[in-house]
Amino acid sequence: MFPIATPLPRCDAEVVIAPTVPRVLLIDDAVDEREMYAEWFRYHGFCTLQASSASDGFRLATELAADVIITDVRLPGGDDGLRLTRRLKTTDSTAHIPIVVLSGYPDRAEIEAATRAGCDRVVPKPCGPDRLAAIAASLIANTR
Repeated sequence: MFPIATPLPRCDAEVVIAPTVPRVLLIDDAVDEREMYAEWFRYHGFCTLQASSASDGFRLATELAADVIITDVRLPGGDDGLRLTRRLKTTDSTAHIPIVVLSGYPDRAEIEAATRAGCDRVVPKPCGPDRLAAIAASLIANTR
């Protein structure tokens, strides 16, 4: 149980524009998992943006600059997390953003496919929010 002494930072227009608040885009169709990660990130000072599909994630990534993108491999609709990663890495405005791919089944073939798509890290699920936040913070620090 985490004591909450102060309100969680919101990702409103002022925070999205503020360059000092690290912004994390979470893309996952599993609402409970996405919300759990979002709460952890917000509690630790990150601004979170959320999407449940590759198309919504791409739109948010191109409209609101994120510092790191975390996506599940399996997403509903036409694109999965690897196609989304490839698309983001070949788009000028998002090519520089580090991408973490979460996978419930990270076998060698999937890891190689994720690497070819341009992801910066493949993280097996389950992954605790503290570990994911540490990975995100490290990737952000290396790009700033």
